[in-house]
Amino acid sequence: MAFRCQQCGECCSSMGDLIGIGDEIGPMKFRLRFVSTGNETVVMVDHDKQDLFRTQDIRSLRPDACPFLRFGNDMKAICSIHGTRPDLCRMYSCFRLLVVSP
Repeated sequence: MAFRCQQCGECCSSMGDLIGIGDEIGPMKFRLRFVSTGNETVVMVDHDKQDLFRTQDIRSLRPDACPFLRFGNDMKAICSIHGTRPDLCRMYSCFRLLVVSP
């Protein structure tokens, strides 16, 4: 069976420990810092997600989440920097493990 993303947001709900916003370097343009390595990259909030990014505080819903994670009105998870997301996020694969017996 092929995996289909359900947009639950679990994959990004603990990324706040790995990724932090360094500073805003332009309108909706941020320097993103990887906590463990200190490496930095520049990301931009997608144009169609800027209002959602401005009006929703993900930390109040999920304190350890990636600072760019948001939820739509349908409560589906949305990456607000999907177009410029870092390689770490592009390479991530969601895997589900089902243990059927000890």
